[in-house]
Amino acid sequence: MKERIVRRSKDEIKKMKGKTNHVYVQNTSDKEIEKQVDNDPDSYIPTEEELKKFKRVREDKENE
Repeated sequence: MKERIVRRSKDEIKKMKGKTNHVYVQNTSDKEIEKQVDNDPDSYIPTEEELKKFKRVREDKENE
Protein backbone atom coordinates (compact mmCIF):
# COMPACT_ATOMS: atom_id res chain seq x y z
CA MET A 1 0.00 0.00 0.00
CA LYS A 2 1.35 3.40 -0.99
CA GLU A 3 1.41 6.20 1.55
CA ARG A 4 -0.66 9.23 0.66
CA ILE A 5 1.30 12.45 1.05
CA VAL A 6 -0.76 15.47 2.04
CA ARG A 7 0.77 18.92 1.72
CA ARG A 8 -0.42 21.76 3.89
CA SER A 9 0.61 25.39 4.10
CA LYS A 10 1.93 26.90 7.31
CA ASP A 11 -1.33 28.85 7.69
CA GLU A 12 -3.41 25.68 7.30
CA ILE A 13 -1.34 23.93 9.95
CA LYS A 14 -1.68 26.87 12.36
CA LYS A 15 -5.50 26.68 12.01
CA MET A 16 -5.64 22.94 12.74
CA LYS A 17 -6.91 21.85 16.14
CA GLY A 18 -4.54 19.66 18.14
CA LYS A 19 -5.62 16.29 19.51
CA THR A 20 -3.72 16.49 22.81
CA ASN A 21 -5.78 15.71 25.90
CA HIS A 22 -4.21 18.35 28.16
CA VAL A 23 -6.16 17.24 31.25
CA TYR A 24 -4.78 13.69 30.87
CA VAL A 25 -1.24 14.98 30.33
CA GLN A 26 -1.46 17.31 33.36
CA ASN A 27 -2.69 14.47 35.59
CA THR A 28 -0.18 11.82 34.50
CA SER A 29 2.24 10.98 37.32
CA ASP A 30 5.98 10.46 36.89
CA LYS A 31 5.50 6.78 37.72
CA GLU A 32 2.90 6.43 34.94
CA ILE A 33 5.22 8.17 32.48
CA GLU A 34 8.05 5.78 33.40
CA LYS A 35 5.70 2.83 32.79
CA GLN A 36 4.70 4.24 29.41
CA VAL A 37 8.34 4.73 28.44
CA ASP A 38 9.21 1.18 29.53
CA ASN A 39 6.43 -0.18 27.30
CA ASP A 40 7.49 1.87 24.26
CA PRO A 41 10.59 0.54 22.46
CA ASP A 42 11.00 3.86 20.61
CA SER A 43 11.15 5.96 23.75
CA TYR A 44 13.49 6.47 26.68
CA ILE A 45 14.12 8.93 29.49
CA PRO A 46 17.42 10.77 28.98
CA THR A 47 20.03 10.63 31.72
CA GLU A 48 21.14 13.72 33.62
CA GLU A 49 24.37 13.69 31.56
CA GLU A 50 22.41 13.69 28.31
CA LEU A 51 20.13 16.47 29.54
CA LYS A 52 23.17 18.67 30.30
CA LYS A 53 24.23 18.37 26.63
CA PHE A 54 20.89 19.63 25.31
CA LYS A 55 20.85 23.11 23.83
CA ARG A 56 17.89 25.46 23.95
CA VAL A 57 16.29 26.11 20.58
CA ARG A 58 15.11 29.62 19.97
CA GLU A 59 12.10 30.41 17.88
CA ASP A 60 13.10 32.14 14.67
CA LYS A 61 10.40 34.74 14.08
CA GLU A 62 11.87 35.74 10.68
CA ASN A 63 11.09 32.37 9.08
CA GLU A 64 7.42 32.25 10.05
